[in-house]
Amino acid sequence: MIVIADTTPLLYLSRIGRLQILHAVHGEVIVPQTVWNELVVARPAAPGVADLLASPWIHVNDEVERAGVDPELAAALDQGEAAAITLAELLQAQTLLIDERKGRDIARRRGLHIQGTLGLLVAARRAGVFSSLREVMDALEREDFHVSARLVAEALRAVGEA
Repeated sequence: MIVIADTTPLLYLSRIGRLQILHAVHGEVIVPQTVWNELVVARPAAPGVADLLASPWIHVNDEVERAGVDPELAAALDQGEAAAITLAELLQAQTLLIDERKGRDIARRRGLHIQGTLGLLVAARRAGVFSSLREVMDALEREDFHVSARLVAEALRAVGEA
């Protein structure tokens, strides 16, 4: 299964020391070079970078940088989102991990299956990867991860923590 990740899911899960949740649910994850540059190269001493560097299951792919980003995406989205969607299309990915609303909407319209950080956490909680979605959400909130209270409440109900 090919899973492509945009910056936000990796950024926040690494910040809270929970990057392994992603590995437990999806195994191998591919990121475009642009996303890796945003996550690691541009912020080498930031919280979570050591965990990203120590994760051999995250693979950096430079195909988008060689082939170029779809011009429509480049005009509408930031570089990381545009590269992630382009790579997901190039590799015919089964899942694109992306959180930003505009990027999600465009990816859906282009026929991609998307999953956000919250959806990933619900899947992981249901699979028994961790025992408390509330604890993980609280940790993300402390790192300024933004998601609506309504969506958090729905997620908590979905895993029986309401």
